[in-house]
Amino acid sequence: MQWKKMIYWLIGIIVGVGGLTASVVFATLIFLEKDKSLKTDNDKSAVSAAATKSVSDSEEMSTEAVNEPVDKSVVTLADGSSGHDFISKWHDFYNDTLGWGRLETTDYAEQQEAAESILSQAENIVIDDSNITSDLEHIKEAAKLVAAADNRDAMRSLHRYFHDLDIYFNGYDYNQTFGVTEFKGED
Repeated sequence: MQWKKMIYWLIGIIVGVGGLTASVVFATLIFLEKDKSLKTDNDKSAVSAAATKSVSDSEEMSTEAVNEPVDKSVVTLADGSSGHDFISKWHDFYNDTLGWGRLETTDYAEQQEAAESILSQAENIVIDDSNITSDLEHIKEAAKLVAAADNRDAMRSLHRYFHDLDIYFNGYDYNQTFGVTEFKGED
């Protein structure tokens, strides 16, 4: 009878150690998976590579404009403020809240409020370029989707439009785009 108890104890220890090992491996995999950045088929490798650069790499980037900023009169908001500031502000916002793998973890309430603000600012905007007008219509469509529901694809679209416009319209010091805008700078 003694040997049966020893076999049961041995089986219990093996099962216990195996279960503990499996739990540790599973927890480690979940932790490592959480840190992976999001990547979709639509992401361009150059933009992804830029997003993974360290702070020291960023400090070496040129601040020279790769495109000439467009004249301020091309886009004017209803309150008289510059379209340059509007585009730059929202590009910065989306970099801070969605960039570098934060799309799936961003706070929807904050994104909804931003979308509503974009829609409000876009009312009665004066645009003197048909391509920018088209881009703003796409921005408004995406902003309406985000204002109505937690739509991560529409959030990504907003970020990409403001990213590309910041480069082409404002002369932002980075030349990798997503290629989503009609506006590609002035000829």
